Amino acid sequence: MEPILVTCAVAADTEQVAGLLAALEASLYGGSTFSQADLVDEWSDVDLEQNTRVVRVGDRIVGYGAVRERGERWAAEGYVHPSAIGRGIGKVIATELEQHAAKRGARTIQSSVWEADTAGRRLLESLGYCAVRVFRELRIELDAPPPAPEWPDGLRVVAFDPQRDARDFHAAQEEAFADNWEYTPHTFEWWSKVFLGSERFDPTLWCVVRAADEIAAGTICTGDTYGGGWVQELFTRRRWRRKGVATGLLRDSFSRFWERGEHNIGLSVDTADPGALRLYERAGMAPALGFITYEKRLATSPTQGGDGFSTTS
Repeated sequence: MEPILVTCAVAADTEQVAGLLAALEASLYGGSTFSQADLVDEWSDVDLEQNTRVVRVGDRIVGYGAVRERGERWAAEGYVHPSAIGRGIGKVIATELEQHAAKRGARTIQSSVWEADTAGRRLLESLGYCAVRVFRELRIELDAPPPAPEWPDGLRVVAFDPQRDARDFHAAQEEAFADNWEYTPHTFEWWSKVFLGSERFDPTLWCVVRAADEIAAGTICTGDTYGGGWVQELFTRRRWRRKGVATGLLRDSFSRFWERGEHNIGLSVDTADPGALRLYERAGMAPALGFITYEKRLATSPTQGGDGFSTTS
């Protein structure tokens, strides 16, 4: 059997890694819209040298994994090309990521796999992971202009101006998400790099809802993402909730995408939030695929420092 080599990913690997993810998704769900540009955007906040692993067999990449640092709780993801399943590659990736996270101070690691990936789920469970959350990707295909958004009295929509609005928008989003399940706060510098610094940043797709001088709610949307329009973030600050603002935000995002000719629109939702799930389903969105998040407590690593890479058969 040809040996496998585990290394970090490099920027030149985007085509192969994106192809691996698309091939696995297609094998599970019958198709995929995941693109190389999607991966480039996802890697915008990842230190490739430190926090990624790829498994190479000759000149082919057959496995990929990444972790994101979140204090003592790290988030991981791992994938194996459908043609290489059954060779132990998934276990190699999971073990490498666990060891790396533990050495860097993680006490807990969470790993997400597609709901339909029974092999991946069995692997994590065999390694001591427990399922803790389910997230679903919901989508809608618009065949007519969507209803116009309606806003409660006292609220108005203004164009997003990065110079004027960025810091207030970030602060409002942080406040709104603070009570989400295990939400990790982000600095303005990180937020600016990921959202404003993205090649997909388009201020005309953002919605800013103001109440006098305050930002009450907003959305961050990107075009040509995962095969269509994508609602990355949708939030309402606590004191303006239960007034129909979230419905207005969703309709607003649909309208913005419709105007630019993107009729397939998606977003991700935590299924443990029944209010959000009902909101999106009432708007006509339906599940396309799902992810299960698993969690495992890590043993304290006796040493700190860099990680080695391995070559095995």
